[in-house]
Amino acid sequence: MQHNFRLLSEALQISLEHGQAPEEIVPVLTDAARFARERKLRDLLVISGAGDPATPGAVCAAMEELHSLGAPPPFRIAFVAGTLPQYTAYRIAERYAGKFGIVARVLVSAYEAENWLGLRGGVRAAARR
Repeated sequence: MQHNFRLLSEALQISLEHGQAPEEIVPVLTDAARFARERKLRDLLVISGAGDPATPGAVCAAMEELHSLGAPPPFRIAFVAGTLPQYTAYRIAERYAGKFGIVARVLVSAYEAENWLGLRGGVRAAARR
C-alpha cells in the first residue's frame, strides 16, 4: 500500500492509496499512531484514496492495534472516504473505536475532517486552546 505521512500543526495526515490487501492498513495506521505519539499529537487525519482496500475487519483490527499501543484517550481519528466501500469500512470502525476510548468519525471531504479536528479554526479550535 502506498502511503504518505504529512505533519500538520496539531495532527498527522495519512494518505492511503493502491493497496493490494485489506490487512495492509493495520501496520500503516500503527506506524502513524507511533509517529503521532512521539510528537505528542492526539489526532490522525486519514485520507482514503484510490485503491485503498480497507475492509471493516481490517480497520477494526487497526483500532485494536492502536489501543494496544496505548493511544492516549482522547485520541481522535478523522477518516475521509471517497467511495461507498471505504465509507462503509470506516463507518463500522468508527463505532468499534469507541470501545477503546478512540473517537473516530468518517467524513466525505478533507475540509469537513479538518473542521471536525479543529484544524481550520472556529469554535472547536478555540475551545482546544
